[in-house]
Amino acid sequence: MTAIDTHPVEDEWLAWRMAGITASDIAAAASGRYGGAHNVVARKLGLIPPQEQTAQMARGLALETRIATAAELLLGVSIVGEQSWAQHPDRPHWRATLDGMAVPAELPSPGMDDVIGVVETKTRGRDVKPAWDYWAPQCQWQMLVIGVPLAILVECVVTDADDGTLIHDLRLHRVEADEFVQTTLIELAEDLWRHVQAGTLPEPTSAAELDSVKAVTLTVDPSADVVDLSDIAADVARAAEIRQAIKAVEDERDLLEARLRARIGDATKGTADGWTVSVAKPMRIFTEQAAAELLAERPDLAMTVLDKARAKTEAKELYEQLRQPIGARRLTIKESTR
Repeated sequence: MTAIDTHPVEDEWLAWRMAGITASDIAAAASGRYGGAHNVVARKLGLIPPQEQTAQMARGLALETRIATAAELLLGVSIVGEQSWAQHPDRPHWRATLDGMAVPAELPSPGMDDVIGVVETKTRGRDVKPAWDYWAPQCQWQMLVIGVPLAILVECVVTDADDGTLIHDLRLHRVEADEFVQTTLIELAEDLWRHVQAGTLPEPTSAAELDSVKAVTLTVDPSADVVDLSDIAADVARAAEIRQAIKAVEDERDLLEARLRARIGDATKGTADGWTVSVAKPMRIFTEQAAAELLAERPDLAMTVLDKARAKTEAKELYEQLRQPIGARRLTIKESTR
């Protein structure tokens, strides 16, 4: 049976997290967020400090009780075991901290066998996109750890105000266990755990991940003018090869686009064998020289600077005449719909 502790103490909880692979670890490694797999292992090895709580994280924690209460009413269930930590019964290094577990509302003393699914709450600002690349693997791992087929993700869209946080929207998402996804996450978790036990770091898999972890791997004197790159000579050669290939492709692209522009001329579109080639009109800007000329014609428009709003309406013809094109005409190529 899955081990559940519903009263974690902060220091003990952090130590417990460091001794296994948690749902947040899996989500970071799978999505590449927060330094990806490299940072997950680096934290376990003590090479970088635990992730500090951000204002967004603090806001989410502060709202969890309100969100859970609303979710209970909407779903007709009880949410128990808030902030409980769980371990897989056969793989104790598979771990998860749960925002809660949904159980039938009418049960006075529910047990693990009564759990309908895990509950994961997420808050985000109105201008922030949902992070499903992080949320989905996190939910899948939580389901795997406690052995349930369902997760309920409660997404709360909020705005911060001077007098508190305003909840604009509460969205309920049903996430079902996916055996294929969970198998992939198990492979990822075991690879992370092998690195932790061996004391080695996985290679960064993207430029963004490398940028976020370079402080961990920087072993040279930062004041040195010349660094010996002999140990990564193959990377140097490959980077040079790729740069040359990119330049060759860009040169060919520029030549082909020049031919297309020349053939299209002043037209806006051309077609060929299912393709449509469009050439946008160049952007036109109103320069300082144009402003000076317009003011010479219409000194009544003068303010500290030219009143462009009035000029666009009261001297529209002259305004348009004085606007100057900037840049080349933008060319796009796309496959035509049949």
